[in-house]
Amino acid sequence: MNKYSYIVLFLLLLNACQSHKAVSDKEIYSLLEICYEDYYLNYDVEVTPLLNEFELLLLNEGHLFDTTGKAYQSLFDTLLVNDYFNLPLKMENFNSVLLYKNPSDIMACATTTFSLDSMAIMELNFSKVMQEINHKIMQEEEVSIHFFFDLYKRRLSEDEIRKPYIKQSVLLLLYRWYFKSKYDRVIQIKESHKIE
Repeated sequence: MNKYSYIVLFLLLLNACQSHKAVSDKEIYSLLEICYEDYYLNYDVEVTPLLNEFELLLLNEGHLFDTTGKAYQSLFDTLLVNDYFNLPLKMENFNSVLLYKNPSDIMACATTTFSLDSMAIMELNFSKVMQEINHKIMQEEEVSIHFFFDLYKRRLSEDEIRKPYIKQSVLLLLYRWYFKSKYDRVIQIKESHKIE
């Protein structure tokens, strides 16, 4: 009887260890998205609808030709060549929380709330991309926005860009760069008129 108890216990432990591996990348990204949304809800901001509206604006202004990963990669190419988004830049009402609050402890949320294995999260391609970004930021005082666009273009596949958490992260970066493109350009135009 004792021998059978050990076998059952061993099988249960083996099953528990395998359950972490059974979580797919897609499921992990979906759970990370929930944590991402929860972070912004703490500031009374529903991030997904705001970023979806922003994506529609990018479509309407011609910055994106559709919502595929290929369209995002094409936008990265454009932004690598140009310093800013091309005109028109019609958006006026920016959300200050989206502009200035950086989601923190997303991984801690996912590991504690959903019991995800932190190693499974760290093995995701997007986590590796973010580690590379963090490493660059730690090494250099200033990091060019072109570094981000180039890294996203090279390291994220068209399919990955469309995954929930990655799409939100990319759209947030683009949201902030759109804001900078709009207001840095206005300042430059005003300064050039003063010179004449």
